[in-house]
Amino acid sequence: MQRVNPIWILSLLFLISPLYSQVNIGGSGLALTYNIPVWASASWLMGLALLHITNTRKFTYPSLWLFFISFPVIIIVTSVLGTVDQPITWLFRLLYILGGLAFLLSLFQFNISPSQLDKILYIIVIASGIHALIGVAQIHTPELALLWVSNPAGLVPRGIFQQINVHISFLSTGLIISLYLISRPSFRTRSTIVKLSLLFIFPVALYIIMASGSRIGLLSIALSLPLVFWSRYTQLRHHKKFLAILFLVSCCAIFAGKAGIEKTVDKSVQLSDASYSTARVAMYTIGLELVAKEPVSGYGTGGFLKAWNLQASDFIQRHPETVLPPYVTHPHNELLFWMIEGGLPSVLGIVIVIIGIGIALVRCGFQRGGAYAAMLLPISLHTQVELPFYISALHWFLWLFLIYLALSHATKMVVINLSAAASKSLQVVACLFAILVTVFMFNTARAQADLYDFLYNKSPKQPYLQLALNNLYFKPAAEQVAMRSMLYVSIENNDREKVQGFVDWAERYVAHSPELKMYEDLISASLYLKPEGNGCDAIHSGLAMYAHNKPLQEAAEQRCATK
Repeated sequence: MQRVNPIWILSLLFLISPLYSQVNIGGSGLALTYNIPVWASASWLMGLALLHITNTRKFTYPSLWLFFISFPVIIIVTSVLGTVDQPITWLFRLLYILGGLAFLLSLFQFNISPSQLDKILYIIVIASGIHALIGVAQIHTPELALLWVSNPAGLVPRGIFQQINVHISFLSTGLIISLYLISRPSFRTRSTIVKLSLLFIFPVALYIIMASGSRIGLLSIALSLPLVFWSRYTQLRHHKKFLAILFLVSCCAIFAGKAGIEKTVDKSVQLSDASYSTARVAMYTIGLELVAKEPVSGYGTGGFLKAWNLQASDFIQRHPETVLPPYVTHPHNELLFWMIEGGLPSVLGIVIVIIGIGIALVRCGFQRGGAYAAMLLPISLHTQVELPFYISALHWFLWLFLIYLALSHATKMVVINLSAAASKSLQVVACLFAILVTVFMFNTARAQADLYDFLYNKSPKQPYLQLALNNLYFKPAAEQVAMRSMLYVSIENNDREKVQGFVDWAERYVAHSPELKMYEDLISASLYLKPEGNGCDAIHSGLAMYAHNKPLQEAAEQRCATK
């Protein structure tokens, strides 16, 4: 059978799908609408891979496959044996991990040739150039950025990702891939247009990285650039003239973005001002205290928020000078997050994956393995200070594709004996999988728009929230919004029974997911039901979880000092 060329669908995934943008409620996951077509595109790649397996009767997999299935297996087993406070959150997190594993294994089925790999990497570089231009527009012509991004944040290069560091880690990865492509043998025969495009994309992306003031972006470049030059020196030295020109235009880009570099230095200096004066230092310390209390079992899937708030409140009592964000849903370190929720088994699974990646890189030799490591560094480093994979599925699939590069040098193949009926059944499954995922993503986009319409439009369409409430992903958020709306309408209509109904529901909700907004609503309900108490019961309940919250502190001082 003729070999399937996956370039067109990977182009759709890396280049075209992430450019989709519509007004959205923000946050993470599918609430950021560009993730919706990215996941749909990935599902078609998985479906195509399964079709290819049924047609060729061959399944190709990396020789280090055991290292990469350990993590999802551990997560499934520990979740079944442990506590799951938020089943929907757990389900989509598990699907995220399993979908990534399926995507990684799917790539091996296409037997991608070196020339095809080069083309895919060029596509990723072009994508980074487009995102860099969006960043330029957001800095210099925000009115033009409105044509690209529905939620622009004036003069700040957040890109379509709506978050600076997520934008910058993608651009940093594109820069390192550019240098790797220059070192490839095929670069000598590339057209002038391709070479000129690299001379344009590289400095524009570098300018955005510098101008953004992103510390993790600057650190990624500082570590990755020397590594890629060191590992690919033998190949890069054949392009001295090209690299000299690239160096000159890059110097201009760095000079143009020097204000951002100064901002980065200022933020770095602040880290040494006081032991707990910066949010991240305090967050990591609190997270490690949580791990020390439950090192083996953790606090269960979805149990982070409750455990974190209790520990953070205790920490603030001991260190009143601590500065923390008003609301934390993630400790801004992926390894620490899994240590808190999943305990030792989850961390063991992650360590096994890291060991597998390390072995693959070493087996590739320094020239290849060093370059692959340099390409992996920006996103990998980013996971240790923020949550890029939760915000951007594009980062997830790009990171997995770069891992595939390292794993693709040592593969195994098995012949699968399938009956005609089994083969047809699997083909139907492959098509249905891609179609059903696409339909779900389409409905999720509509549900997100329904939720946004209810929250932000003065005259939302009726019936209210029907699409969002019937969507598995957005149902929890829609239920919150519906209950909150009922609360304030009931207060306005003097309906004590419904207000009490909200209180009963909200108290059950905060027992497993103590969200700050829910405590604010409980205070409003308490003020209505118990005006003589000025909402003190709800205020004290909120302070137990959010001792650092200034509005709650002020409310307690003003209303509850003598109560």
